[in-house]
Amino acid sequence: MVVMAKPEISFPSSEEELNYGVKTLLEAGFSIKQIDRIRNEVGVGNGKIPYNKETVGHRRHMTAELLAASLSNRQIANVLNLSKETVSTDRNEIRKLYTEEILKSADVHRARLLKEQMELKNIAMNSFQESRIKRIVTTSSSREADEESSIIRTETIAGDSSFLNVAKNCLVEQAKLLGLHGLHPQPEDKKDYKSFLDDLAKTVGDIKEREANAGAIEASPMASAAVEEESAVAEEA
Repeated sequence: MVVMAKPEISFPSSEEELNYGVKTLLEAGFSIKQIDRIRNEVGVGNGKIPYNKETVGHRRHMTAELLAASLSNRQIANVLNLSKETVSTDRNEIRKLYTEEILKSADVHRARLLKEQMELKNIAMNSFQESRIKRIVTTSSSREADEESSIIRTETIAGDSSFLNVAKNCLVEQAKLLGLHGLHPQPEDKKDYKSFLDDLAKTVGDIKEREANAGAIEASPMASAAVEEESAVAEEA
């Protein structure tokens, strides 16, 4: 047994349902002529005026208003004289447009926050540079010929570190807004010391084995014969 969800508002008759829907659309700013056009004039079928961009927009706008008035798909279909499939399609398009608007607003808000953080960071860095103090220091050196020489140098005292903290926090906020705060460096594949020694011992063993094999080949009778043959050919030449 399948239990269908009940609409949020129920009506004792289809006439009262229609009156509620028409009243909702009138309060939303639609005229009786616009409502009648969607209900009876435009659509698909014989004697109907094909939908265009304007009438589809009006139909979806009306669907959105009736949804906001807590009517179900079936009730909206009855009020606008549409099929439930058409109402369902309009609902999906309304949801899609609504989602796009939310994302667009979020992007605008994110861009504004990024700009504010960048401006605050620049102000903090400039303030730090201005807080650095330069002073001239004079030091005396040894006396020569009853004359005292002096050395003059300029020293810069570190600025106020609180400005750097502000700049750092701005960078952190920028990273969060850009979605970079969730990124973590990939862990390095570090081997323990024992594994390192085992690998080293194996490498050394392989080298020694290759050297031993090479020495055995050189010491074999075939290798000696080959060397003597090469020497004989060289003497004949």
